[in-house]
Amino acid sequence: MTVIETPTPAHGNAVGHLARSLRPVIALLRPYRRWFYGAITVHVLIHVATIAAAVTGSLIVGRAVAGAPADHLLPLVWVIAGLLIPLGVLGFLDMWLTHVMSFRMLHDLRMTLYRRFQELTPAYLLQRRSGDVARASIVDVEMLELFASHVAPPAVAAVAVPILALAGLAMIHPMLALVALPFVLLVASVPSWLLGRAQRQGQQLREELGELGAAVVDTVQGTREILAAGAQQRTLNRIQAQHRGILRASIAHGRRAGVEQAATDALVALAVVATFAVAAVLAGNNAIPNAALTVAIVLATGAFAPLVTLSATLREVGQVVAASDRIHALLHAQPAVIDTVTTSPAVTTPRITFADVTFSYRPGQPPALNRVSFDIEPGSTVALVGHSDAGKSTCVNLLLRLWDTDQGSIRVGGHDVREFTQDDLRALMAVVPQDMHRFHTTVRENIRLARPDATDVDVERAAEAAGATSFITALPNGWQTVVGERGAGLSGGQRQRIAIARALLRDAPILILDEAVSNLDAQAERDLHTVLRRVASGRTTILIAHRPSTMRLADRIIVLEHGRVTQIGTYDEIIEDDGPFRRLLRQGPNSPTA
Repeated sequence: MTVIETPTPAHGNAVGHLARSLRPVIALLRPYRRWFYGAITVHVLIHVATIAAAVTGSLIVGRAVAGAPADHLLPLVWVIAGLLIPLGVLGFLDMWLTHVMSFRMLHDLRMTLYRRFQELTPAYLLQRRSGDVARASIVDVEMLELFASHVAPPAVAAVAVPILALAGLAMIHPMLALVALPFVLLVASVPSWLLGRAQRQGQQLREELGELGAAVVDTVQGTREILAAGAQQRTLNRIQAQHRGILRASIAHGRRAGVEQAATDALVALAVVATFAVAAVLAGNNAIPNAALTVAIVLATGAFAPLVTLSATLREVGQVVAASDRIHALLHAQPAVIDTVTTSPAVTTPRITFADVTFSYRPGQPPALNRVSFDIEPGSTVALVGHSDAGKSTCVNLLLRLWDTDQGSIRVGGHDVREFTQDDLRALMAVVPQDMHRFHTTVRENIRLARPDATDVDVERAAEAAGATSFITALPNGWQTVVGERGAGLSGGQRQRIAIARALLRDAPILILDEAVSNLDAQAERDLHTVLRRVASGRTTILIAHRPSTMRLADRIIVLEHGRVTQIGTYDEIIEDDGPFRRLLRQGPNSPTA
């Protein structure tokens, strides 16, 4: 299971941990403090007006029982009537202010998280699964609405209203306030009794749900492979095991919440009974008027109303804290790459130079590249070849600065890649990976992704250069055909042509083709070779290739073995040596180690 390293609070410091954990959420509310203060004010006024109406009603009942004439009761009736309209308006304002504030906060937080994903990936996904990260941006963020709308404003009301109610009881008789006060403090403290357990349960439940979300995404995306391997039952068993973990966590959560509910209800009932008993004794001794008896009961009940409401919400505080911790971990994770400049140098000749580059994806692992050095002339085409894990894709990842080198340097146009901003560096490159992601939108918009401001004419020219126009126009809806999630509605060759069209639309001086033809049949490969020769012309091009036919497109070949450069030369030059390149060709592209 993926676990975020957060401290598990002991019982004694659970309240302090809660305050620290919610601090980031409270900070998110600062830009909306006017809405927040307004929501608090309205929330308190609702409780005050409700208690005032109930007190007035109890006075009417008390005076009516005592035999007061109707004309003496009429002013009190008008008071209640006058409170009804403000209560309706306040109820609307309460919902409007709290939820507008909350949903604006959630919108801004999601936008911040999406930008953060771009800074953190792909390195961050070595630590967390993509489905789990996606869930954090949707479900965990949604949990924060519970705090913003249903915890923060009621928390203030839960302090202010009991104080006002106790003051009202004290005005009737100080003994009534003294009787109710201990119960108010006890009810307010109920959520803290099991707070440490609530936080542990909430963290476990959020992690279990995150793991399940990631597993479901994996299963949906890998359905074809699961069916082909006959692994349906094994996959189902794995998901069922995760569901059982969620069930256990949910039952534990519900059991603890039930204990808190029972304790709160019992204390409130005892408080009302105690207040009523004391008020009855005082009334019997003529220490308070008989009419004040019902008023005391109303005030005692009103003192607990916001506490009961808040306690019900705080039973979910463990999940809120866990969601806050997970989001905080995302917002404060250290990116693998950070811009150190604000402006980038101009590049006139896109020469690429690797100089003694050493790099490992994780500390302590063997290096993926070990003192790698080579030079790619502007306008030339170079093929990187070697077994799987030889370091070919790592070279591309470092060139794109998805990671930074541990040692050595990479230069583009004579400038270290660290001298560029990431956006400016990547604007110099267009990448056609082995399996480029096709989005669930139209063919035209899939190509336009490379340059959102491109006109339809620009898109069609790029498609024509990629040899894609003929099949696009033959699709059911032509350019407006929705290709299906991950390009499921297109063949392998068609998907690659769209990928190449997308790269051409970017019109970058450096073109990177990462095994762009490895999944195609011989005829589709020959067709794409014609396209590749055309699109590589005038660009500095890097090919990652397994097939000899694709390697022959290159001016030079760089052979990598176990993260080291072992041969450099033209195809004809290095095929003459009985070295790593010839061994690679003998094993063939479908070799287990190739």
